[in-house]
Amino acid sequence: MQKYIYNVKCIVEYDGTRYAGFQIQPNADTIEAHLIEVLSLITKDEIKIYGSGRTDKGVHAKGQVFNFYTNKKIPAERFIYAINNQLPLDIRIKKLNYVKMDFHARFSAKKKEYRYFIKTKDFNAFDVNYMDYQKNLDVNLMKNALKLLVGTHNFKGFCSVDVHPLKDFVKTIFEAELVEHRNKLEFRFQGTGFLKYQIRRMMALIIAIGKHEEEEKTIIDILEKKDPFIFTKVANPCGLYLWHVYY
Repeated sequence: MQKYIYNVKCIVEYDGTRYAGFQIQPNADTIEAHLIEVLSLITKDEIKIYGSGRTDKGVHAKGQVFNFYTNKKIPAERFIYAINNQLPLDIRIKKLNYVKMDFHARFSAKKKEYRYFIKTKDFNAFDVNYMDYQKNLDVNLMKNALKLLVGTHNFKGFCSVDVHPLKDFVKTIFEAELVEHRNKLEFRFQGTGFLKYQIRRMMALIIAIGKHEEEEKTIIDILEKKDPFIFTKVANPCGLYLWHVYY
């Protein structure tokens, strides 16, 4: 096994519209595949990327973090320029720095922040890939419902049914809030981590509550019974952004 002497931490932003997600997959166009290709070309090393987490098809990132090991030492600004010069324009390295060898983008993370955006009026053709569109939402009901998600819970009932049964489903959500703007709603979630589809399933239920299609007690039922089949809708991926990872 090759031994590397440098550990590089990167913050990357991307428009996830045309990608199959962050994580590399066979026969699919992914963010990770492009990063590995470019970094391998620049460093001449066999590059493996360690991401802070995965994002699904169509989900965006303002502050995804990953690290990789290399034997090549390139000044940070030059390194960023070289990478961005060869990446697709919808994937951009925002920051790069050399860190201690024990840093790991996923395991060193203290908490993550995701944001979800809903356009409520004045929707146009250029919003379609970047915000969900919903009308006639009861904002006060949604704000109250979000409070039920805060705290340490078993979120098995809010994640994808194909998550491995031995996965740790207990997560802590520190913040779940709704910020109102003139023509859109911004939902902010901060937590220790999030399971596959967890935020999109929570958002689908919050939207249904805002439309008076579901009641707040559905959230309580899902958390208590840990049953992912109580409510199975998933919010559109276009409104979701991995916003920031805290270390």
